[in-house]
Amino acid sequence: MQNKAFLRALDDVSEVFMFDQWLRFYFIFEEDKKLIVKVPKEVGDQVEKDHPVMKGLLDMFNNEEIDQQKSTNNVCAFIGARFDGTKYTGKIIPKVFDSKNFKIETYLFSLWMKGHETYLESEVMTFGDWKELYAGWKDQDEVKNYISRLTKAAPGAAIQPPTCTTVQ
Repeated sequence: MQNKAFLRALDDVSEVFMFDQWLRFYFIFEEDKKLIVKVPKEVGDQVEKDHPVMKGLLDMFNNEEIDQQKSTNNVCAFIGARFDGTKYTGKIIPKVFDSKNFKIETYLFSLWMKGHETYLESEVMTFGDWKELYAGWKDQDEVKNYISRLTKAAPGAAIQPPTCTTVQ
């Protein structure tokens, strides 16, 4: 079993990746054939109030051109500055990135987003809403069983995603 610092770091790093996905899901717009992140002031104010740590990441992206590489660079720089060697010892964050736990968590979040894309597109939801919906999805018995199978599976094993019928 992982130690408490590792599990807290896993949660922190996973939350940054989730926030990045949320930000890019709702706030990328095309201008002059470029993709630009444009977050309304009231959304930025709400993020600062509800998720103050994430406001720094939002500021790195806001009103900037974006692509996959820049997004990855910003997320990694943010994690490095906020957590690596500051909140956690210099050995924990690299262990998180290399862990099966992190790979499973990012895979599950991606699976959740794909499975709920139509619902998520129905209105602009807060990051807090996303976190709540995702936690509720992960709390379903079918998903818990799937996570258990993923955790126990040998590397490279093919395991079918859960067949949850509940729409968020």
